[in-house]
Formats: sequence, structure tokens, C-alpha cells
Amino acid sequence: MILDLFRSTKRSHGTDASCERHPRKAIVEEDDRRAFLDYSLQSGLPPLTKWSNDVTTFVVPSQRANGIEYQHSSCDGKIIKSLPMNGDVVAFSGPSFEGKLVSRMRDVPLHPCNGKHMTNEEYFRNRSRQYQWTVQGRFKRRIRFDQIVTGQEFGRPFRNMPSLRMVKKGLDLLKHKLPETFECDLFSEQPKFEHPLLAGCQSFRIDRLDHIKDRHEIHGIGEDGNVIEDTSLLEDSGVPDDGVARRKYFAKNSNLERFFFETEFVYTFDFYSNFFSPARHRLELTPFFSVDLIPYFNGYPLFMSMAREKCSGEYLWATEIWHKRLLNYDVSPGRLSRFFSGTSNSQLEDSSSITDTASESITDDTSDLWDGSER
Repeated sequence: MILDLFRSTKRSHGTDASCERHPRKAIVEEDDRRAFLDYSLQSGLPPLTKWSNDVTTFVVPSQRANGIEYQHSSCDGKIIKSLPMNGDVVAFSGPSFEGKLVSRMRDVPLHPCNGKHMTNEEYFRNRSRQYQWTVQGRFKRRIRFDQIVTGQEFGRPFRNMPSLRMVKKGLDLLKHKLPETFECDLFSEQPKFEHPLLAGCQSFRIDRLDHIKDRHEIHGIGEDGNVIEDTSLLEDSGVPDDGVARRKYFAKNSNLERFFFETEFVYTFDFYSNFFSPARHRLELTPFFSVDLIPYFNGYPLFMSMAREKCSGEYLWATEIWHKRLLNYDVSPGRLSRFFSGTSNSQLEDSSSITDTASESITDDTSDLWDGSER
């Protein structure tokens, strides 16, 4: 399978100059590049030369998730599997879950909405959110809460590996925002980070199937575009009735293990991120400080939305973000990315030399992946 080719064999990744010094490593890099291009074509993407100038980002069904069918029309004739990013509803069905998905992304060209929902301009107005997704649907078999996780996973080790000290410092800073059940392994051959879905999604609700009137829209959306939290069907007074407290409650395995996703109910999960910009593929931590992510992930597209059963590895849904610059993932990183990389610590530039991030060559194409605060 192409996906198997896209996964890692044990290797260390370095710069193009390093490949020139080590021919065997150059062969491995070339195999990686070929597997990556095969996977991008399988995902429905055209060659880089055929992307239009005004389009940098697409969302497509993930080829890592076999057996899930999405019912939608292409949002762009050149990207035959592209999903809408304007809040239009997409129906999907897989072996263990069926439902509907909506996705939104800030700062990307959009096609007109097909439904009655608010526009992206209305949704993102006066908010710091960079992207958002909602899934609403029904489980086809009974699954315990702690078994459904979300996050990011990579089949190959990172390029331009950040230093262990830098990563540890970053995780320490984020520790108070991360659920206790957060699992992180960034330095293995197949890096990943994940946490229970209910400890991460900003809004969650449960409805009876016969309460869903409009099969073509998301049920339970407030006037502000947010999913209205409702966990009353859990019939447990100990479960908080607001999103922030509910995430903290379900950050503990002892609480997750008490509940199951039942087949007779409809579940809604709503997620958004404030700091990761898919349109620029950057962590935009402040208006003056951002980190480009392209040099790190070795060509792996990030999940836009994802839920997976932990014990079996089966995906319930999975969509990927493809950025135009991802097709040149193996170019040399800019100065700011080199600063965060541990591959050449002796050559780290002092902080005064990296403050002009706007001057990096990657700027013209431009998460808090876990922060659940309302913005």
C-alpha cells in the first residue's frame, strides 16, 4: 500500500548537505520523497505546478482512515476529494460511526454556502479562532468513553528535530492546559500526541435520535454558532453542565471509564483552535511571534478532524489539512525554525537575529492545539 510506503523505516533525518555526505541516506530521503508524492496523489492533490495562485490550503478525507465514505461534491475541480471549509454539512459513514461533519477555516478563499448556517465571516468575527470542526452522529456499536481519542500522529520521525530541552520546556509551559490523560511521544520513529476526545472538544452534547429534525444541518447550534452543551442524557449529576468543567472532569480516566457511547443516541463534538493557522501552517502565538511547522513534520499532513478507537486503532472519522508548501517539505528551514531545531545546536543564532520573522523566505505563504478557552 502507498500508506505503508509513507511510514518510517529507521533512519535519522538531516539536511541536504548531510545527504550529499552520506549516499545511503540520500537514497532513503529519495524513497521518502517518492512515497510522499504517491500519497499526495492518492489524496487527490495535483502536482505543485498546477495549484492556482490564490489557493494554498485544502481539507481532504484522510487516506489513513480506510472504509469511511464521504458524500460531498468537490469544492475545487483540481482537488477532486476536497471538503468544504465554509460550514457546509458533509455526510459520512464508516464501520463504527455515521454522521455529518462541518469544517471552517480562517483566511482561505471560499465557495458560497449551500446551507442555512452562518458564513465564515460571521463565525470568525471578533474571535481568535483559526479553524473549527463539528461532528454529529451515531455510534454503530457501544464504546467506552476512554477509548475514543483525538490528536496528531506521524508515521515517520520529525525532520529538523527540536531539542529535547526545548520540547520539555514547551510542554511544561502547557502542562496546566493539558488533560491528565494527554499522551505525548515526539522523539520516537512514529511521533504522536493524543488525548480523550471528551477532554479536548470545546462543546459536547447528546440527543435522542427522534429529536433530530433536520438531517441536512447540525442540530443544537446556538445563535453565536457554538454547539450548545448538553450532557443531561448521561443521567449523572456529577458530570458538569459547562464545557470547561466537563473537559476537566473527563481528563481523568476514572471518570471516562464510567460511561459508554450508546448506539441509540446522537452525539455532537465541537472543536476549535486559537493559535494554529492552517492557512499559513504556523503556530501564531502572538501578533509578533509565530513558528512555521512545515520544516518539522517530514511531509505528514496534520489532521483537521480525527477520532480513533484506542484499542483497535480504527478511525471513526479523519480529515487532513494539505498546505501548498507541504509539497516542498524537505526544503531548508528558515532562521526561526532552525532556532527551534536541535540538529545544529552549535550554530543557534542569538535571539536578536531571529526577531525579524517577517523577513523569512516562508512568510509569503503562510496550536495552541489544546487550549479550550473561549475566544
